[in-house]
Amino acid sequence: MVVKKLVVASLLVGCALCITGSVQANDSNSMSSTVSFNLSEPGFHGVTSAVRQDRHLQIVPSGVGRKQQHVMTPRFCAAIASVECIGSPDMKVKVHPEPTQWRFEWNTVFPEDGELLVKFDTAPFLLSEQQSIKPASDGSIFLSACEARTGGDKLRFEPQPYKNTVGFWTNEADTAMWECHVDVSGWYSVALLQGCGEGQGGSEGRISFLKDGQECDAIDCAVEETGHFQNFRWVHSGYVYLEIMGNYTVTIQPSSIKQKAFGDIRAVSIVQQQKGIAEGNQ
Repeated sequence: MVVKKLVVASLLVGCALCITGSVQANDSNSMSSTVSFNLSEPGFHGVTSAVRQDRHLQIVPSGVGRKQQHVMTPRFCAAIASVECIGSPDMKVKVHPEPTQWRFEWNTVFPEDGELLVKFDTAPFLLSEQQSIKPASDGSIFLSACEARTGGDKLRFEPQPYKNTVGFWTNEADTAMWECHVDVSGWYSVALLQGCGEGQGGSEGRISFLKDGQECDAIDCAVEETGHFQNFRWVHSGYVYLEIMGNYTVTIQPSSIKQKAFGDIRAVSIVQQQKGIAEGNQ
């Protein structure tokens, strides 16, 4: 258990990506500043310019990017609504997410004065800009897939509109992690918005709540078949008791994968309970 906690702690240490320009406080709904990213940092390839404004990311491919017909960016913490080429609206651009990078790919000549316009559901923050997720006024905490840090070989955030999920969960050692803040101590109900392909259900995992690297409480979870990995359904996992207020790390790690994949997780719901939970209901 001690070794496992050390592994989780080490995964939480990210390599900060430097950016130029002013950055506002983390607000998932808006960002009024304009930020030009430092392209010398890891993650960018085939890019001359990458600028974020509000919920948009504008990318100018370099000569190399145009020749190879794709560009690479770091992974962002937001779901993609659409991708288009300014200057060639009929050109199709595909998004291929990897664990730490995204590849934007096309199969035709890129216009000389064109640029990619990526529209997101929320302001696209880098992992290095993410802040602890705050509870709503009713004390509930909502962890979106786009806000997860993923650790391991295969697991990744898939930002396409029809996915918007933590997926490609084929390795039991891969872990999804969220940083959140608990304002009120007590019992919390935990549910997963999960999808699982036909005949793929039955995988089991563990949802852990860690504070300062120490596990405070945890529950087991079982992934239910939903007919398709992108058929998402809320499944209640159980209850945890969080005695101490403050910052927590929530982790999900498979304990067994029944078939090809654990399942896709679009969100985690953590809802404050007003009364104590009986032992038999946990």
